[in-house]
Amino acid sequence: MFGFIRRHPLATGGLLLGAAVAAGTLADSRLDPVEWHPPDPPPMTGALEPDHALADAGRVLTADGPEDTAFDAEGRCYTGADDGVVYRTTEPVDGRTDCPVEPFARVGGRPLGLVFEDGIDQGEPGSPLLVAAEDAGLVRVSPTGEVETLTDGAAGQHTEFADDLYVHDGVVYVTDATVHDLFQDELFELQDTGRLLGYDLETGETTVELTGLGFANGVAPGPDGESLLVTETSRYRIRRYYVSGDRAGEDEVFADNLPGYPDNVDVASDGGYWVAVPSIRDESLDDLQGRPWVKRQLGKLPESVLQQVSGDPYGLVLRVDESGDIVGSLHDPAGGVFGVTSATEHEGALYLGSLFNDYVYRHEL
Repeated sequence: MFGFIRRHPLATGGLLLGAAVAAGTLADSRLDPVEWHPPDPPPMTGALEPDHALADAGRVLTADGPEDTAFDAEGRCYTGADDGVVYRTTEPVDGRTDCPVEPFARVGGRPLGLVFEDGIDQGEPGSPLLVAAEDAGLVRVSPTGEVETLTDGAAGQHTEFADDLYVHDGVVYVTDATVHDLFQDELFELQDTGRLLGYDLETGETTVELTGLGFANGVAPGPDGESLLVTETSRYRIRRYYVSGDRAGEDEVFADNLPGYPDNVDVASDGGYWVAVPSIRDESLDDLQGRPWVKRQLGKLPESVLQQVSGDPYGLVLRVDESGDIVGSLHDPAGGVFGVTSATEHEGALYLGSLFNDYVYRHEL
């Protein structure tokens, strides 16, 4: 999940003007920002050379902000929407476009990450659907649509933004993106309040596995079977966390200085990973990160102001190898396909979710 793209962008100059006005008010700031000077973004050349690969992607289904996708044993596509409902196609997608959808379950919050409990990309018959939902936490949905909350907090802290999830050895690993009610605040404050949680399906215990993450977002298995990858959206990077083996409990940077804000990360069928990038980096916003006083003034403005912060619509999915290097990319510079928050491979195609538009797209590989 990520929130810089909106249909009515607010220019960075407008932000600075708003900050100047806010500086003269007596209002307390809800932000306690830190100073950060991001490295210069990588040039859009070589493996990042823009193309138009995503421009011809087909519309699979329509929903309001379909963040992620999952597929059941019959080949039906599931996704969440802004109204708090998980929808699914009435028939297998099977190369179709404009598939009708039906409500499957209302989960008590906005559904973000989706995965079947058996941990397989395409769920086995009878496998419950696990959902990471904003406000609601980790939710299990039975094959007939009954909803059960498994966990909505850990270590005395409510899970405000359960974002993505992955099942490994009987544990559901869930990203808890931020402590903020307005998740855009995390992206400006940079206090790295994101966490990785683990929910044991057998014991029902929830543990805090990793803290200090910069907007913890997507999660996927690492290349060695002993680690997980977690995207840190606000820091333009992917972190690797070891859950077993000699390095259990350790973490390190897996991929750094990405060209945009990484969202979900998904395994590619022939090795490596697909990384969804809803927005490419903006030089003015990077510069703003080095000015904590200005960012503090932004915290005096109404939340609706930061909700309008935007980059230009742009479609981008990265291909990253098992060493964390970018080895390819798919683009739509014109922004017909934009705000991609997930890229899930299924039967020879890449299904593209987005928190910010109304469609799930399919790109044939």
